[in-house]
Amino acid sequence: MMSRILVLTSSTGSGHDMRALAFAQWVKVIHGDSITVHIEQVIENSSWLGRFGVWVYNTIHKLFPALHNIYFFIVELFIFTHSGKVSFGGKYYRKLLHDFQPDLILSVHDSTNRGYFEDAKRMLGDSVRCVTYCGEFSGGYGFSRNWVNPSADLFIARTSQCRDYAQFLGMAPERTRVFHKFLPPDCFEPMIQAAEKQEYLKQLGLDSSKFIIFLATGGYGANHHLLYLDALLPLADHVQVIVICGRNETVLEKVDQWSSQHPQLATYVEGYSNRVTDFLQVSNAVITRGGANTTMEALHFDCPLLYDSIGGLMPQERCTVNYFLDNGAACLIKRPENLTHIVSEWCRFGQEYKSICSRLDALHYAEDPRQLIEMILGR
Repeated sequence: MMSRILVLTSSTGSGHDMRALAFAQWVKVIHGDSITVHIEQVIENSSWLGRFGVWVYNTIHKLFPALHNIYFFIVELFIFTHSGKVSFGGKYYRKLLHDFQPDLILSVHDSTNRGYFEDAKRMLGDSVRCVTYCGEFSGGYGFSRNWVNPSADLFIARTSQCRDYAQFLGMAPERTRVFHKFLPPDCFEPMIQAAEKQEYLKQLGLDSSKFIIFLATGGYGANHHLLYLDALLPLADHVQVIVICGRNETVLEKVDQWSSQHPQLATYVEGYSNRVTDFLQVSNAVITRGGANTTMEALHFDCPLLYDSIGGLMPQERCTVNYFLDNGAACLIKRPENLTHIVSEWCRFGQEYKSICSRLDALHYAEDPRQLIEMILGR
């Protein structure tokens, strides 16, 4: 009987940690206290070099995403050295294995597969189950080769395109599965109904009859909110905005100031928010970076996507953005004026907006995450 599960993640962005937390929450819902889940941010906890690398990643993400086209390959080569065992941070990780004695190791990060599974099998024996959940939407440029460790007992991909690419990189087909909707339990609670939407928006000081744009951000606050607010200002008669700023107090202060200086555009502003799923449900479109987790939530709640690519796309974001652009289910914003043009059409709720909604809906699958949890557990 499986009783101890170690989840390996890292805070490069926020999506990996969110999936780790979602797993722990579902295990609690299904199995109560019979299974202990330990979430370990193993890259930054195991060495100063790992902490520095995570800091560099998040700093580049906020300031100049295009630089990731260089940093991506540095990290790829660095982690690829973990072919037989964990080198940097290995002492910390192997002590963790010795102390916790997990029955299952679940990796939700591309840099926590190679070497990590080999060390676990070597120390704990072949009975320890090693599983990867890959949150990418497609393969190709930006898909880390380090997602794929052929020694894994199971590789679970978010989409069939991701699964096929993992097989191309050496994962055995019989040890691959696809599960689309890895989201926390609160995403599957009763949704805000149409009759409740009007009252919810009223509490935010917004009018439900107007087109609602949600300016989202990752937990570390990467965004271009002020540029986009300026771009939406000419559409103030037809558009309103919900803004969250993540853990970026400077941006929060600037957005608050902008809002007070431009009262003609109705704007609701929060810093770090726990209401992202609510805002997606009451919005008519979301502007976000190409993060896989926010994208999956937008898809789940049928909220059309506008991808922020000012400053360039990170390689990892391309796996998500390309999937939706190739399916005609999202739009890419390269300059603020792109947003003005797109929203001026969408805010009429005409055929162009209905078409994007329809193509987004075609990518949506009805799934029960309980099935994913049992798949990971090998049941």
